[in-house]
Order: sequence, then structure tokens, then C-alpha cells
Amino acid sequence: MSDRAQREDMFEGAPREPIPKILFSFYEDRPFVSCTRCGESLSDFSDGYKVSKNFKKGEVIIEYALCMPCMENMMNEASEESKRVLHEFQEEHFRNVSGFEECALCEKTRDTARGEEFGLTGICQGDDMIDSAMICIECMEAMSEIISEETRGKWNRFREENFPGVPGDFEPMPEKPTPMVF
Repeated sequence: MSDRAQREDMFEGAPREPIPKILFSFYEDRPFVSCTRCGESLSDFSDGYKVSKNFKKGEVIIEYALCMPCMENMMNEASEESKRVLHEFQEEHFRNVSGFEECALCEKTRDTARGEEFGLTGICQGDDMIDSAMICIECMEAMSEIISEETRGKWNRFREENFPGVPGDFEPMPEKPTPMVF
């Protein structure tokens, strides 16, 4: 079964809730409507999309929405070494918690994350959110430390092409948003 078919099967009967305002585009003050990478309408993707936002002290640092094909392409562009070490890290630390209050990889909460810095991600389909996760800055940094320079370069190019003005030392890494993506 293809990844897309597996996701669509997982969406069937999955608990749904409206996309919460915290995942709306801060800059447009509404839900995301197009993929940050390809520009296509997110409503056109029956297999869903991922919304990610990173915060520091209550401010949005970076935000984006990726259709599942672009998300998969970005993950496929990572080096084999990075895919392996990220998979191992996530398998070792994944806590199987959803929501925006606890880190999915450690026991930190939004309130206890260093510098109030964390990432939120939601797996969405249409106007519904199907799953969600919070990743604290410590876990994002831990993942950043283990990826290859090749993968880091590809993330930097994505950041430079899509987010001019974001600090060069800001490196949010692909986190494990839900088991259905990887």
C-alpha cells in the first residue's frame, strides 16, 4: 500500500477537530491556503498537509504549510545518514502524545521549554486537524546536531528561498509530527 493510501486510510475515522487558530498563518490571520513549497492549494490534497510553526517567547519565528507530496519530497531529499539517525532518535524518544502542551519527544511542556521556544505542528485535511504535536527547542536542537551537513544545506536552501529575514542561526528541523507521516 502506498504512503498516500496509508494516510488516507488513517484519516478514515480519525478524530477530527477544526484547525485551531494557533495554527493559522500569523501573517495572514487565517488558515493556510497554499503549500509553502509548491504554491498549490492545500484543499486540493486529499491526503492532507502539515502546518508547522515555531515560537520563541510567544512570537512566531517561522511558519509554513506543506502538502504531503512536498513534505515527502523534502524528507526524501535528506541524506540517508540523516534519515537513519532521525528515525533512530524519534523511535527512541517518541512518547505517543498529541496536542500542543507536552513535547512529543521528552517530558517538557510549553511552559518549561527553554526560552519559551518550541515548535507546533498539525496534520490537517481540508479544514480539519487530525493530529498535532509540540516539540521543545531542546529536542529540535538535538535533532539538528545529528543530521548531516548535506541535509542541513538543503534545509538552509528551503529557509532562504521561502523565509527571507529569518535569522541564519534558526534551524527548526523536521520533527516527527505524527506516526502517519513517517
